[in-house]
Amino acid sequence: MPRIELSELYCNIQNEMIASLNLSASAVVHPGTKGDATENDWISFFRRYLPTRYKVDKGIVIDSNGNQSQQIDIIIYDNHYSYFVFHRDDTLLVPAESVYAVFEVKQNLNKDHIQYAGNKARSVRELNRTSAPIKHAGGQYPPKELHEIISGLLTTTCDWKEPIQAKVVEHLNERNRNERLDLVCSINNCTFSANNNVFLSEYDSEANYEILFCESDKSLVYLLLSLLKKLQDIGTVPAISFYDYEKPIDAKRYKFTR
Repeated sequence: MPRIELSELYCNIQNEMIASLNLSASAVVHPGTKGDATENDWISFFRRYLPTRYKVDKGIVIDSNGNQSQQIDIIIYDNHYSYFVFHRDDTLLVPAESVYAVFEVKQNLNKDHIQYAGNKARSVRELNRTSAPIKHAGGQYPPKELHEIISGLLTTTCDWKEPIQAKVVEHLNERNRNERLDLVCSINNCTFSANNNVFLSEYDSEANYEILFCESDKSLVYLLLSLLKKLQDIGTVPAISFYDYEKPIDAKRYKFTR
């Protein structure tokens, strides 16, 4: 039987994305425009390689109490069980229940950008999430346990000199629970993946989790496979409690009598 060399395939994928990101970085001069172009490159990448059950956009995450996160560069959210998205002007508003992962995009990996991405992650993780029972033909399943929302930082280069592993791990372990980063990618250097639990009840705030890394030759492919593994561990997002989102409407009851 003919064989395909996965290693060679991974290198081709890596080279395609690097070429795209470098094109944006060199062709666009204005910093703000360059940032938008790089964000769009990453969004296109995830849309291309993630299964269609996931949607990928930039926007703001909201909850049923009307609270909102900061602006998020990349939101990976549900496209099936709890797809329910609002628009305000040109901004996408994604309910917190639908969110699998959030990422920030920067050109360079450094301490400030790790802290910045951690603050963005905290603004999402602190939102309220509902979980409704799921009806089926024989009755109903209980509300699904809430998962930890994956977060990360995506960059092309790094401000630190090689080897960067000790520096990155040090700053990742300084983050508290809501600010932690599960995936950090510097395409030209390394990708880091925290080996931690995916459900709220299993998370140990005192633990320094094992952090795995892959060097530059397959850093992007390792990012994709690590993300897919974490998404697989989560399974499906909880069903939104539309009752909670309906409360601000304050619908009036009318009792019919004969």
